[in-house]
Amino acid sequence: MKDYLQIIEDNRQEMLQTLKDLVAIPSVAGEAEGDSPFGKEVQRAFDFALEKGRRDGFDVKNVDNYGGHIEFKGKSDEVVAVVGHLDVVPAGDLSNWKTDPFRAEISGGRMYGRGTIDDKGPFIAGYYAMKALKQAGFEPTKSIRVILGLDEETEWKGMEYYMKKEKPKVVSGFSPDAEFPAIHAEKGLIIFDIVKKLGGGFRDAEKDRGVKLISLTGGTVANAVADGAEAVISRDGKREKIRVKGVTAHAAYPELGLNAISLLMELLAGIDFDSEETSSLIAFYNEYMGFNLHGEKIGACLEDEPSGNLAFNVGIAKVDKEEARFTVNIRYPVTFDVEEVYSGMEKVLEPLEYTIERVDYQPPLYKAADDPLIVTLMDTYGKFTGDHESKPLVIGGATYARAVPNTVAFGPVMPGKPDMCHQSNEYVDIEDLITSTKIFAEALYKLAR
Repeated sequence: MKDYLQIIEDNRQEMLQTLKDLVAIPSVAGEAEGDSPFGKEVQRAFDFALEKGRRDGFDVKNVDNYGGHIEFKGKSDEVVAVVGHLDVVPAGDLSNWKTDPFRAEISGGRMYGRGTIDDKGPFIAGYYAMKALKQAGFEPTKSIRVILGLDEETEWKGMEYYMKKEKPKVVSGFSPDAEFPAIHAEKGLIIFDIVKKLGGGFRDAEKDRGVKLISLTGGTVANAVADGAEAVISRDGKREKIRVKGVTAHAAYPELGLNAISLLMELLAGIDFDSEETSSLIAFYNEYMGFNLHGEKIGACLEDEPSGNLAFNVGIAKVDKEEARFTVNIRYPVTFDVEEVYSGMEKVLEPLEYTIERVDYQPPLYKAADDPLIVTLMDTYGKFTGDHESKPLVIGGATYARAVPNTVAFGPVMPGKPDMCHQSNEYVDIEDLITSTKIFAEALYKLAR
């Protein structure tokens, strides 16, 4: 058997070019188009990945365009899985980017572009780890399968469809969609709308004198801190727009960003609106949501020893004359039940005549720190980094490890490095990407032999 670690080094330039080509496809999941359930661009990325696997001599399978895999066949039907995704979050406000988000550029040892760290870069690392083992002459006992998700950033319908139809016998594996070292627990995730039906305060704004709020919008996705928001107001019948820029970040870590919706609401609080309904709505937002990043005022401030505080993020806001709707993403501690989260908020919201409309739910994921899979991944990570002191982590992010049994999140962000997931100027450190590929290859070798 050849040295698969050296093969990874030999494949470096090919690997980086493949990632560049993949980043160039703006694969933001959208509405179904023909035979593309998540939109044409996601389909393009999916086709690209499958064709790459086919050209490299792997077995590939497309499961009705909802998902698929690239497989290095072993001697048994047991599967060691690498579970990634090809969809990305929107680029957001392009003025916050120093480069074109969909044209990967290398500068200062980094590759910039949407998807470089979430999750196209890690997918490429997992794929080239498998490819290096194949090129080295490794004969796996268990099949190594790179599973391709297509709507991880939205509703996970594709992975649900793939798992239900394909029924892979996954005995171990990982999702390279978080950070190092191994992740032994993921907080529970809920997405829901806080809704208030509105009356006359917003109607016929331009027919009346005084100051009226006509509309308010902000954010694009629930799982990211909103980096832009806009209000349209009327002063004595003349329209004005108020635009606010924020700093995006992953919804699991709202403290790393600056929510433009909350900034705008703070600004609007200083305007003397004619409508009491408008003023009350703004006051409600600032009091109960705003910059309360742990649900402190809305009855959701939960905390436990294994996983810490709940994270609360208002990802999308839409206010018009009919209703106010705020889409919220919560990551809650692993020892709590989802109904505990909702019941606490309902006690606060119901007297104020706000309702909750549930949208999505992912239960917490937990494996003991001494689980054999966790031990194997931790040992492998330590071999390549020299870090034998770090402990398995608990994260607020939700990965496909929740959807594929016997897997956990593993990499790619190194300890102490900034996590650029969902942020403007997203990048991957190239040497870290190569190291991740080596870690993944070693882990797959151990798990599949």
